Amino acid sequence: MNKKSFSRRNFVKSSFAVAGIGLIGNSPLYGDDCPVDALNAPGPIPLNDILSDYMETDKKFGRGLSKVTICDKDNWENKRLSILRRSRLMLGEEPPVNEDTIKTDVLAENQRNGYTELKIQFPSGTGDTIKGYLLIPDGVTASSPHPAIVAMHSTGPGATQTVGLTPKENRCYGMELAQRGYVVLAIDTISAGERVYPGYEPYYTNEFYNQYPNWSAMDKMIFDHKRGLDYLCSLDIVDPNRLGCIGHSLGGYNSFFLHAFDTRIKAAVSSCGFSPMGRTNKPYQFARGDWFVHFNPDCRDYIRAGMIPCDMHEVMALCAPRPLFNYSGKKDAIYSMASAQKDNGFAEWWKTVDEALNQVSRIYEISGAANHFVRIDGEGGHDFPPDVKDEAYRWLDKWLKDSI
Repeated sequence: MNKKSFSRRNFVKSSFAVAGIGLIGNSPLYGDDCPVDALNAPGPIPLNDILSDYMETDKKFGRGLSKVTICDKDNWENKRLSILRRSRLMLGEEPPVNEDTIKTDVLAENQRNGYTELKIQFPSGTGDTIKGYLLIPDGVTASSPHPAIVAMHSTGPGATQTVGLTPKENRCYGMELAQRGYVVLAIDTISAGERVYPGYEPYYTNEFYNQYPNWSAMDKMIFDHKRGLDYLCSLDIVDPNRLGCIGHSLGGYNSFFLHAFDTRIKAAVSSCGFSPMGRTNKPYQFARGDWFVHFNPDCRDYIRAGMIPCDMHEVMALCAPRPLFNYSGKKDAIYSMASAQKDNGFAEWWKTVDEALNQVSRIYEISGAANHFVRIDGEGGHDFPPDVKDEAYRWLDKWLKDSI
């Protein structure tokens, strides 16, 4: 039977899960005689420390060990290069690009309240088609190019929600930013919206890993958003020096990942998209054995050895010194390590989030750009509250409109 006809539940029942590279064993990998301790408290895997670097004392023979505390730009540059190398262990290897030019098809055009909505598609350069929407504010002309925003959707129906076609409260930031005067690009990520793989439910990445076993869904999302930036830069109505991005949840970490790996992004907003893998009992949340497998499956072997090759706050630190706005909810059950025990799990989880974000903040200070990192900690859950959203919009205006 074709494996694409199986449901996720069927795989779990049979103790196997699809990870994109054939079948891998689920939890019962070892015999009954081996003791198993379910970790409901913070996991034993440590939180990677951005502010420490361990160097050899004797380079010729590799003898001795020195702990360097990152406190200046030169030391941070050395550590940053190390993080970049480690990040590739998780993101995998990009395939060759087979399309150099952007050839866009406009599939539909509609006039909305304050902007024109174009349904578009263009080749990704890796064999598939990127689909989404371009929102052009009324009155925009080539003689007066506007700033542009890549609006990244959360785990839901896809780009249609971001642009208000399948609206959900506090999720239509693409539409709202177009009404605020930004040219907005919103695309479906792979496995979402109009890019769900045939035979699979939304957000199953199995087929992606069948095609690209050495890559990762996370890097493919970054790759496609970079392609989107290429498209925006090709438009005479867009100022290529005023590009930003924004997202919630899935879109939240897509936002700071794109910011980290593409310097064309001048300012980024992330809402409820940040959660370290270290020091939780959910280190596999971005390296699952089934469903939406973000990082290259090789990452799972590092976690099994009790280490995180590169954590989320390390990637976020790569954004420095360029402006970054982060919102996190202290009772966000999506990322809490004990979300099933909501009354007592949040406080302990928040200690880890707080420490990780403090490290990012310190890197911005070391980079001489402390005011470029805005951190807002809310008391709520997994949402993008209106007051925070409005503050994020004003912050984007500051860096993409007012600073020019």
